[in-house]
Amino acid sequence: MMCSSFLLLLLPAIYIPTLMSDSWSSETVLSHKLDPDPNREKFIWNPFPGNCGLNASMVRCAGVCPETCRFKSQKCPQYCGVNCKCKSGYVFSDNLLKCILRQDCPSHIQQQVVETHRVFQ
Repeated sequence: MMCSSFLLLLLPAIYIPTLMSDSWSSETVLSHKLDPDPNREKFIWNPFPGNCGLNASMVRCAGVCPETCRFKSQKCPQYCGVNCKCKSGYVFSDNLLKCILRQDCPSHIQQQVVETHRVFQ
């Protein structure tokens, strides 16, 4: 009985859909070993190793399109991405790989509001 209960608990974790679509659930975390993304070199894999840092908070599903000094997305694919989100007033610096105050962005960079600017894998 205990073994069958354990297997029932594991089923959602080991079930892999055979039909892939362009839209993943917001709880999906991609693994490059299992689901390689041919375009992943343009995305940042995990800029928060170990912890989120002083200017970010841990969340369950932070997404893949954080606001940066250069871009703010209007829409974003529903991927979980990393588990850290910049605190209010902070943006992700893709040069420094951490959250910085919006006012600390280089003065020569004018932020653009775009449809989608994906940063994280």
